[in-house]
Amino acid sequence: MLDGWTDEEFEVLRSPWLVWGHFALTCVLFVVVIVHQWLRSGPEVPNSVGFFHPFTSDGGGGERVLWCAVREIQRARPDCQCVIYTGDDASGEELARRAKERFGVELRTVPGVVKLRWRDLVVPERYPVLTMVGQAIGGALLTAEAVTSYRPTVFFDTVGHAFGYPVARLAGCVVACYVHYPTISSDMIARVATRSDMYNNRSIVARFWLLSALKLAYYRLFAVAYGWCGRYATCVAANSSWTAAHLRRLWRVDRIRVVYPPCDVAGLTDFSLSDRSGWGRSTGVQGGEGGVQGVEGGVQGVERVEANERVEGVEGGGGNGDGPYLVSVGQFRPEKDHALQLRAWAKMRADERDATTPSVPPNARLKIVGGCRNEGDERRLDALRSLTKDLGVDDSVEFHVDVPYARLRELLGGAAGGVHTMLDEHFGICVVEYMAAGAVPIAHDSAGPAMDIVVPAVRPEASEGDDESPNDGPSGDDVARLPVGFLATTVDGYADAMWAALSMTDDERVTMATLARARANAFGEGKFNGAFLDAVAPALASLAVDRRDAILEAAGVRTRGPHGVVSPAGGPRRRRG
Repeated sequence: MLDGWTDEEFEVLRSPWLVWGHFALTCVLFVVVIVHQWLRSGPEVPNSVGFFHPFTSDGGGGERVLWCAVREIQRARPDCQCVIYTGDDASGEELARRAKERFGVELRTVPGVVKLRWRDLVVPERYPVLTMVGQAIGGALLTAEAVTSYRPTVFFDTVGHAFGYPVARLAGCVVACYVHYPTISSDMIARVATRSDMYNNRSIVARFWLLSALKLAYYRLFAVAYGWCGRYATCVAANSSWTAAHLRRLWRVDRIRVVYPPCDVAGLTDFSLSDRSGWGRSTGVQGGEGGVQGVEGGVQGVERVEANERVEGVEGGGGNGDGPYLVSVGQFRPEKDHALQLRAWAKMRADERDATTPSVPPNARLKIVGGCRNEGDERRLDALRSLTKDLGVDDSVEFHVDVPYARLRELLGGAAGGVHTMLDEHFGICVVEYMAAGAVPIAHDSAGPAMDIVVPAVRPEASEGDDESPNDGPSGDDVARLPVGFLATTVDGYADAMWAALSMTDDERVTMATLARARANAFGEGKFNGAFLDAVAPALASLAVDRRDAILEAAGVRTRGPHGVVSPAGGPRRRRG
């Protein structure tokens, strides 16, 4: 018996629960040490940045962010080495060429490439149930593969796999990230709690209380784990105010900066604002080979134009020359809610307008431009075709599927308005592109479009006293408050907005389109560059200072700005020799 210990205290020490608990803790610590050593077994590359982007050929807004980020870090720190973690079979030269040809982004140097063999671990189709958990574990394992193959100073995630951040930190990396959307949000949890039947909450779950309760517990536990992992990031950039607000709520950190994604507005701003007769004639801008991404996914491929099973409207520019039209751009995914667009269009056409009110031209059309990724998208497209017939608007709705860039550009350039109906779109690149091309935006009154892009806006569903409704007789500073577009949520609201966009006079539409285009300029690449470097400055500060730069800085002939950008100072320079 130990001196000073009573029999009861000694018996507690011999408790099997305590013994097994001590054994379990020892095993956990042993595993952590082993994993720690394994993660640090890979080659450590000092003064390097590794960009985690498993799919570098998705062609969407996320890939544009990747290449702009690589270019800006190469410019800010030309002495550091940049590598891309990707599962694609592509060399550094091929990726650099793709960045220039597809997005017009020219890199200073060719990046290195680290091939990820386990990329399929983050494909959602791999996990028919508990998809988020499966992708989370897959993302952590894929991050482990990345850092054991090449251990950079800064691990930069550009796709949002937050469950890999503790892994990268354990490997000794500084973690930075650009988040396009939170993996889970309070809005998603609220829909399950209220048993709403939506794309992320199947009807069978919404109908039964027990299934809803189980899913709600699953979501809440996942949100806690997601927040814990996100706090391991040193620098966090979010693509919109909506995304940033959710990250602050879930991750409980204040170091989140809003950095709007770099939109290709420059290639769309030279379309004439007054020529919207339906032909969509361009002003001669070539636009490059990059092009309109259309909501982080693109509308790419061989042109296949369908107008209610008839080939029409393919000659000329953006339309068929018969009248004005609205355009909708986005993949045929369930969350895009194309059915809402069709119902609103049908209501607008069916409503009788007052004889003294300008009416919509009878030959006005709705052109839905989308991409099909798989058989599921094809089935949704077939269902939408059937819906147009059921609603009686099959003679005024066209489907343009997988169109090439040149065709998409013509459609945008000739549209009177652009329609967007996705609830809680984290940003909404297609809305920015509508505005840049001169099409009056009609967007969903939620998330990115409502908080950042279509500001200020007309809300047809709001009362007349809404403070963002247009004022009568604006002058002076009031001009800055004129609306740049429309926001809606219901069939009635969208129908009213569509009617307004198609029935307003040319002068009225040009005024709104001019303000919308000016607003779109806030989301160009130039705005992204400065905001991005500000956001990642703490991570860049962890990179070693180049020895030659340090010598020149000490001599007062070179300075380093707040982003770590090296630039000459206004002092004497020492010549060689």
